Amino acid sequence: MNPADIGAALEVTFDGRHYHFRQYRYDHLDDALRYASAQHRAPGFMKDSVFQPQWLPKFAPDEAQEVQMRDLDIGFAAGRFSVGAYRYEKLDDAVAYVRHARPGNIVPQ
Repeated sequence: MNPADIGAALEVTFDGRHYHFRQYRYDHLDDALRYASAQHRAPGFMKDSVFQPQWLPKFAPDEAQEVQMRDLDIGFAAGRFSVGAYRYEKLDDAVAYVRHARPGNIVPQ
């Protein structure tokens, strides 16, 4: 069984970056599946009647974002953008940090 099918059976989704079970968010599939499985086995557990399976492709920066990242020396690994030791979920946040930390840089809007 593939991860999307296992996830759907346990009401786990993937948004391209994170795994979700109800209101919880996980970086690792195993953590989401382990918790969801434990909840499904718990006495009185009720399935979510409005659950919709979703399994998006893994997120990767597009070509325009890669150019911007290269120009500003912003990295990307494990689903996060990075500037030095700082990690960001959104490229805009990493760019904002570069604007603040390196005020001499001309950063395109």
